[in-house]
Amino acid sequence: MVNYVPRVADRELETRLAVMGAVLTEGPKACGKTATASQRAGTIIRLDEDAVARAQLDLDPQELFAGEPPLLFDQWQVDGPPPQPRQPAPPLDA
Repeated sequence: MVNYVPRVADRELETRLAVMGAVLTEGPKACGKTATASQRAGTIIRLDEDAVARAQLDLDPQELFAGEPPLLFDQWQVDGPPPQPRQPAPPLDA
């Protein structure tokens, strides 16, 4: 973003992303959640604007994780919770 104003939350987000696989950002509308998360995101998926991404939630949500991490699923409440990555299958006993 061209005119991004650094926020206190930037440091908190960076710290949490360093140790967690996902961070949920909540707050009032238009307080800068997307702007803040966009500064760290390698891939931004705007579910409120991207009809293909919304359809992918039902067809193959794993495909949404193909982008460069960290991934930002923005406006996920439009169609429900964000997609969950598949867990690896447990090893088969030989």
